[in-house]
Amino acid sequence: MPFPRSQLSCAALLATAMINSYAAEAPRADALAAEESRFAAHSVAHGMRDAFVEFFADDSVLLRPDPVNGREYMKAQKNPPIVLDWKSRLVVVSGSGELGLSTGPWKSTSKANPTEPASFGQFFSIWQKQKDGAWKVLMDHGISHGNSEAPAQQLRSIDLPDTGKPGGRATNGDPESAFITAGKQDTADAYRQFSGNHTRLLRERRAPIDGAAAIATYLKSQTGQWTWRPGRQAASSAGDFSYTLGTWTHRSPAGLQSQGHYIRVWIADSAAPSTKWTLAAEILTPRAPGK
Repeated sequence: MPFPRSQLSCAALLATAMINSYAAEAPRADALAAEESRFAAHSVAHGMRDAFVEFFADDSVLLRPDPVNGREYMKAQKNPPIVLDWKSRLVVVSGSGELGLSTGPWKSTSKANPTEPASFGQFFSIWQKQKDGAWKVLMDHGISHGNSEAPAQQLRSIDLPDTGKPGGRATNGDPESAFITAGKQDTADAYRQFSGNHTRLLRERRAPIDGAAAIATYLKSQTGQWTWRPGRQAASSAGDFSYTLGTWTHRSPAGLQSQGHYIRVWIADSAAPSTKWTLAAEILTPRAPGK
């Protein structure tokens, strides 16, 4: 349904104020962005397959199109004949420092024929700090927008506040369940409630959809009924960063059905008297019928 700008302003401004209040300095997020850069540089120098094996956690997840163990899957592959490079444009790290989100554009060029047009897209990675203190990729997925490069953007680094007090999903509630409940009558309304000016949606063959106003405009074209089925879920020890891997089904007004996977990252200001969960980012991709 269409959203008047006045309806959007309250949730968007609250989320923006929350993020701006602790985004001035983000050493943890900047460190994760630097690790993402090391990952990308390894891919350029040694190949995509070798980089993924090196930087993926033992229990990592890739969607191919269904979830597989990312590290083991890549071990069984050969390095593709491409140069794959990428860079972070949004990085968020939990207050407790063990979970983070990194997303941004990727570029693929042919090694055999570098004059061929490059391919572009967006990656979406959840990182987890290991027992030895090293960051490793826990979950990874991406979208493509063909030969069209997305508009250039500056890096946004966000450190969620470190309160020094352990929290949990029970303390702050389950944002995924709240979102699904809110969307049973109107999915667009659920996005309106949980989106802010820093929220990013990734959809196949589209540039990133950034901010509550752009999301509202996009959802005007997404009529029909959505069903969400959460699968793997976890949260930071601070209770301020939560992710969900699940499946979706969409039935259009004409009765056509499609399906696929999604990953969502939720963030909350655990230092606030009343916690407000915000959708930080979401990636949604289709899968072939019957898969």
